[in-house]
Amino acid sequence: MSVYNKPFLTPAELVNIHLEDKGVLFTPPFDKVFAEKTLSLINWYRFKSYLYPYLNHSTKEYVSGTEFKNGFDLYLFDCELRELCNKYILRIEVKAKSILDQVITKYLNDPFWYLCDDVFTPNKAPYQERMKIKALMEKSTQEFAVYYKNNYTSTKESYRQNPPFWIAIELMSFDSMMKLIAALDTTKFTSSGKNHLNDFATAMGANTFKEVKSWLYALKELRNKSSHSSRTWNSNYRLPSGFVDNNNNIIGNRITIRPTMKNKIYTTLIVLKIMSKTLISPSEKFEVELKNLINKYSYIHILTHSMGIPPGWDKENIWN
Repeated sequence: MSVYNKPFLTPAELVNIHLEDKGVLFTPPFDKVFAEKTLSLINWYRFKSYLYPYLNHSTKEYVSGTEFKNGFDLYLFDCELRELCNKYILRIEVKAKSILDQVITKYLNDPFWYLCDDVFTPNKAPYQERMKIKALMEKSTQEFAVYYKNNYTSTKESYRQNPPFWIAIELMSFDSMMKLIAALDTTKFTSSGKNHLNDFATAMGANTFKEVKSWLYALKELRNKSSHSSRTWNSNYRLPSGFVDNNNNIIGNRITIRPTMKNKIYTTLIVLKIMSKTLISPSEKFEVELKNLINKYSYIHILTHSMGIPPGWDKENIWN
């Protein structure tokens, strides 16, 4: 391991020395002035990832004909993709919390169910999440929280200051919800040969509770990248269940064309499409906005393949 000693390069030096020496072209209006201004506003180590697909790794130079515009267009596409995904994931998150509350509270007949250790896998009761909810409740100045604090306490002796779950979901994060879901003991929700957690799954557009957990974990990963402005379009992602197996062979009947790569964003976009169709007003269609976005940047020849999107994807029934 060596000590990092690379010198600082100004935007002008990056453009006139680093990039130009490696073969990047600057064609108006994406000329050197434009490039310098761009790199004064966008961190070089963020921006370089959008030029990386055009790098010849054997020569460490960019492929002949590579323009600064190529990286900038990918950067813009990624920004718009993040905004689109976040727009729908945030709405799905709100509905997922509400549906989870309705399904479990109805089955257990207890709005404080998340405070009961016996509904969670042994040694996995979510003590930290309960404390987080308590702290959020204490700090909250929202009208519903203030009214509850002034008039009620919990039925659980050890958690008198914790609210019922229908209030907790308005305060807690997506991450906290996922930790609660992960810790649930599914055997405690079975009666008459039916697992009632599957009601949550079907309401979300999935077949089983196990499947919907996988989908929500995939959306959580995409949400984190989108919310933190991380590179999204060609990153690696966990594989949500129900589409392809670990060998990229199709399973089930939701798709007929397998992804170009199983661990890219494509299968998570399918999850987002299914859930948005199930949970969001028909007047707003994720698939239409996604198709429009990809068509807008269709001149970027590496775009869809690097996202795991196969040729003919938009003709699949699931996207229509």
